[in-house]
Amino acid sequence: MNGTNKSATSRVLNTFAGMLLFLLFTICMLMMIGAAAATYSRINSGYETTYGSAAAIRYVSNKIRSSDSCKITDDANGIIVTNGSLITLIYMGSGGLYEKNVAIGGDVSQSGGELIIEADALSVIDNGGLYSIIVECGGDRTSVLVRKG
Repeated sequence: MNGTNKSATSRVLNTFAGMLLFLLFTICMLMMIGAAAATYSRINSGYETTYGSAAAIRYVSNKIRSSDSCKITDDANGIIVTNGSLITLIYMGSGGLYEKNVAIGGDVSQSGGELIIEADALSVIDNGGLYSIIVECGGDRTSVLVRKG
């Protein structure tokens, strides 16, 4: 009878030890998942910011490179690009970078364009033979020099 008590106690302790190890494993896995989720969140927010400014810079610079002629708007937060019989106005509007396409002789005003990408600020400066494009998106500021089209 004494042997069966020891055997039952031994089984209970073994089960308890196994459950304790399983609980420890589960807690460690939950901590790892939490740490990975926090890291992913930081990477994702940084990527969105970097993507926004890089995409805006590439878009404007490609438009300038492929154009016949360019002219900076009066407030320097946009550029008028002429390509054949089409005038493209790229400007900074409420919360983003906008593009408006009109025929030559049409209304080239900073209204009614399509949102290209969300951004905080756009600045275009003529530096003699180059355009300096500065885009700010989510606190990240990116600039590039582009040869005139």
